[in-house]
Parts: sequence; C-alpha cells; structure tokens
Amino acid sequence: MVTVDEFFGKEASTKGADKLDQQFQHINHKFIDTLSDGVYSIALTLLGLNVVELVSQISKSNDINSAILDNWPTFFAYTLGFIVLFSTWYAYHAQTQYVDGTDAWIVWQHGISMAWVALMPFGVALLAQSLNGPNRKWGVFYFGICLFGTYWTTLILFALRKFNWPITYKSSLPITPEQMLKATKVFITTTAVIGLVLVAISLAFPWIALIGYGCFIASNFAPVAMLNYTGRALKMLP
Repeated sequence: MVTVDEFFGKEASTKGADKLDQQFQHINHKFIDTLSDGVYSIALTLLGLNVVELVSQISKSNDINSAILDNWPTFFAYTLGFIVLFSTWYAYHAQTQYVDGTDAWIVWQHGISMAWVALMPFGVALLAQSLNGPNRKWGVFYFGICLFGTYWTTLILFALRKFNWPITYKSSLPITPEQMLKATKVFITTTAVIGLVLVAISLAFPWIALIGYGCFIASNFAPVAMLNYTGRALKMLP
C-alpha cells in the first residue's frame, strides 16, 4: 500500500499537517478604524442637512436675522450634535491607537457603536423640531437615548463577558493593560448609569436633563488630557 509520504512526498505531507494547526485570524483593528471614520464622516455631514433645509425659508423672510433667531433650536441642536460626534470620534481614536488585537466581541461592539453614531442625526433632527414645541420632553428623551445608547449596549456586552473584556494592547500603552481595562470598566458603567438617570429626568424636567447632557458632552472635550489624568491617578494607587 502506498503511503501519503510516498505518494506526495514527505515535505508535502509535513506542510499538510502544519495547515491543520493553522486558524483564520480575526480582522486587523485598522479595518474597524476605517469603517468608523467613514460612519462618523457621514453622520457629521447628515447633521448639516437640517440647517441647509432652512435656507429657502430664511431667504424668503423680510428679516433674515430674525428668521435665523426664530430657528435657533435647529442651530442649537446642530452644534450639540456636532460636538457629540466629533468629541466621540476624538476619544475613540485616542484610545484605540493602543489596541493591538480583535476578536468577534470587539468587532461587534464597534459595529453596534457605529449603529448609535448613525442614529445621532435622527436624535438631533428630532430635538431641533421639538425643542420649542409641546413634544419637547420627547425630543430631549430620544436625543438622550442616541447620546448614551452606545454605553448601555457596551455595558451589556461587558456583562455577558462577565466583565472580562478580551482586549490586547500595544506595548506603547502608557499604563498597564489591567489598569486600562479597569478604567474603561469604571467609565462605561458610570456613564451608563448617569445616562439612565438623565434620560429618565427628561420626561419630567427636559431642560434640566438637557443641561445634564451638556455637562457630560463638555467633559469629553479633551479625551487625551482626561486619559492622562486617569493614568496618573491609577499609577498612584497601590
């Protein structure tokens, strides 16, 4: 009887055995970054459509400046939405520049986060249309859901993984991976709880909730400075 080694040659048989031990690798994180940049770019562009739609109405007014002031909710919502998306994109890259590997959990977490990013123009448009009307609380409510939704779904995924997030970091990370995971866990949990409280408040006191949203958004203006502050605090812990 002819053996495999005799038929194909011993070298071919060895290569075939090596192939059996090989597995498909998870996608490189740069592909997630490329997708996220595209989604953020489109979402930021869509925000401006609500403002552009006002041109025909404003241009026909006898007093353009008064017409612009009358439509202040649209400009306010646009500004708020732009700051949310841009600061989130900024924070995203400030952290993921140190992420080395991926797995299915990480890929889907990013995908779900992109779904929330794509929803932000809807939340902004609804806020703009309802801020000066009887449905103000619902506009603030749904804008809050779009704002904090990514933290809620990420926390759920964290819980499903028993808070053991399979992230690997590059050696250039300024703090230890354990410290980074701990800080991420605390930030996501705290933000998710704050978001739940503010969104609930919006149904009774929409202006108070909106101020709370603004404070949260303002706290994310400088994510690198915040990461460095958090890093120094973690290094001082025993």
